[in-house]
Amino acid sequence: MKRISFIALVAFICTLASAQTPGEKKNYRATFTSNPPLIDGVVDDESWQILPWEGDFIQFEPVNGGPASQKTEFKVLFDEDNIYVAIKAWDTAPDSIIRRISRRDNADGDFVGISFDSYHDLRTGFTFIVNAAGVKNDFIWSNDAQNEDDTWDPIWFTKAEVYDWGWAAELKIPLSQLRFRISDGGVWGMELFRQQHRNQEMTTWQFIDRNSSGLVHNFGEISGLQGIRPRKQADITPFAVGSYESYEEEEGNPFAAGSDFKANAGLDAKIGITNNMTLDLTVNPDFGQVEADPSEVNLTAYETFFEEKRPFFIEGKSITSFKVGIGDGDIGNDNLFYSRRIGRSPHLYAETGENEYASSPRNTPIISAAKVTGKTSDGLSVGILEAVTAEAKAEIDSLGERSFQTVEPLTNYLVTRVMKDFGGGRTIIGGAYTNTHRFLDGTGINSLVTNANTAGIDFTRYFGKEREWMLSSSAAVSNLTGSTEAIEALQYSSAHYFQRPDADYVEVDPTRTSLNGHGGNIQFCSLRAMEISGL
Repeated sequence: MKRISFIALVAFICTLASAQTPGEKKNYRATFTSNPPLIDGVVDDESWQILPWEGDFIQFEPVNGGPASQKTEFKVLFDEDNIYVAIKAWDTAPDSIIRRISRRDNADGDFVGISFDSYHDLRTGFTFIVNAAGVKNDFIWSNDAQNEDDTWDPIWFTKAEVYDWGWAAELKIPLSQLRFRISDGGVWGMELFRQQHRNQEMTTWQFIDRNSSGLVHNFGEISGLQGIRPRKQADITPFAVGSYESYEEEEGNPFAAGSDFKANAGLDAKIGITNNMTLDLTVNPDFGQVEADPSEVNLTAYETFFEEKRPFFIEGKSITSFKVGIGDGDIGNDNLFYSRRIGRSPHLYAETGENEYASSPRNTPIISAAKVTGKTSDGLSVGILEAVTAEAKAEIDSLGERSFQTVEPLTNYLVTRVMKDFGGGRTIIGGAYTNTHRFLDGTGINSLVTNANTAGIDFTRYFGKEREWMLSSSAAVSNLTGSTEAIEALQYSSAHYFQRPDADYVEVDPTRTSLNGHGGNIQFCSLRAMEISGL
């Protein structure tokens, strides 16, 4: 889950109580405008004057269901391209408003936000938050807020200003950044929230009972969107990158001459097939601007897990994921698909002898990749990813003579994932299939698996008026094929340890050319108990 100071926002899933009648949903009617407001934090534009302010926020922390200590009001407009939101956060002590500058998705202090269930599937919430200093947070709640993807970074605009009566924020959210259905009479789910940092008070527009499981299915509603139409994206971005590196020269090593110059070019594209389906393309991608992974010394026998930060692989991540374990949050659970293995550092190292030097690539180049993700209006989620990585070779100098060794073969990756909602998201059935194929012919590599396949099915059913009980299960199988050398090494690896003496049900077989596996889980639990215990 999001590891930031506004964790209280997530906490209201299990802490909110109110005097409102359980099950009663508020409804706000949005207004079309042909004169959009200027996003400057000043909420006195003429366009805002045509409709009244909506408020009546309820405190759920620290006093569950109590009246808000400060008034909060909002308005929502839309036009053919954008949704506009104005929020007034009244405060009787404006000098105590906490305004902290921080990086995106790490906002702190006083904040306000809005979340749209634009699919109106009662499971998915596109959330936009801004603090009093204007710092943005955005993420997607999926599976009724049981999962949260804060790597989602849409393009939207906001401005916040502090006044003598409190502070205000304006938001402009392009329709091209939202995925939505245009049925249901122009009705979406919607929730607004506000936090006052100095007294850790969280208030929300729509009541959500503290015993309710999940979050998104309890949202209020926004109507009046009948005229809204999808805005398909068509963004094509070519790029060219050059880099120069200077370092201390290593005598005798022709690959460490004291400086290096590199150049690269490629193309990224995002195309809206429909408003609910997006095609992402990348050719020879450059991820040089992506946030670097933190340094870590791994003294264990197991692979280090790195969170995905590359924009191409982040898009639609909540759809392509297939959880096969039991864990907390988005990265605390085993997954059939680990995208960081695509474009990873080469598996092998160059073999050099006396008076030989080698230059190996740091990462395996991605030749191209394509991905289709989205959710149809009838609740079918689809995710398909195809990626090809190049054959990576180390260049070896032996007294002036050059040769090459393959350290990573040409590889193809395929991921497919489908899910179908039934009964307003009360029942979800899904399946997944992944394949990795390495083209080893002619490379001289026998230590790597040639072909890896996994397939799985999963099922979730919510019971009770407030979905307080959940039955879920998943099952997956795998098949790996390769040389006897590769399969034997896999049996000895830390992922299996077939040689361990306490396992009388497995043994190392050096003649095998394939390896099969299976796994799964089944859960039947009270989501109320899980939330109260902090799980």
